[in-house]
Amino acid sequence: MIFQKEILSCIAVMLLLATSTCAADTKTVYIDIIGEGEFEVVYHRALTNATGAVIAGLIGVGIQSGIESDRDLRKRDELQPLINKDSWKTKFLDTLNDKLESSGFDAVWVENFKDINDGIILSIYPDQYGFRMVDTSTQMVSAFTTFKASFSSGSTIKNRKQKKENFYITNRNQHSYHDLLAEDSPVNSELEAVLIKAAKRLANKIIYSTKE
Repeated sequence: MIFQKEILSCIAVMLLLATSTCAADTKTVYIDIIGEGEFEVVYHRALTNATGAVIAGLIGVGIQSGIESDRDLRKRDELQPLINKDSWKTKFLDTLNDKLESSGFDAVWVENFKDINDGIILSIYPDQYGFRMVDTSTQMVSAFTTFKASFSSGSTIKNRKQKKENFYITNRNQHSYHDLLAEDSPVNSELEAVLIKAAKRLANKIIYSTKE
């Protein structure tokens, strides 16, 4: 009976040590989102070349750029009613959270840094998400997203002022612009796919950086 009690005590101690080790291995990532991503279409601007500069110098380039921007704006207005405006939150941020937690991190969303303790501070600056022409010969477009991010260890003000890294992610799938306006438009599925891809890439960068 005494021997059984000793075995049970040893098992309890081992479980306690294992739990303590897991807790110590858990890293906290404090995530702060600054700003919101804007939907954008880059189509006609991708077709702009240096012809304006040759013909009329910088003035010609400026006029041409303004014309192409207006045409892209009209395309954006055509697609915007079709998109899920919560994609950045529901796909990018949820995927980032799930990826970090599945890798042993404790993701904490913050609005200010007053309550931050030791851990990794991740600041994300959403920029754009939408569709961009990726092949000027076929005029095919792909979903894309751009954002900036900085991360560092510690809770001091000095550590928070890290250099921002630019991220530009495009989805592999390509579509014609007319496909995006079709009844069974792939607009939302493509945007969600590229946002998921971007979130996983950012999460992996943090995960791998802690192993170096």
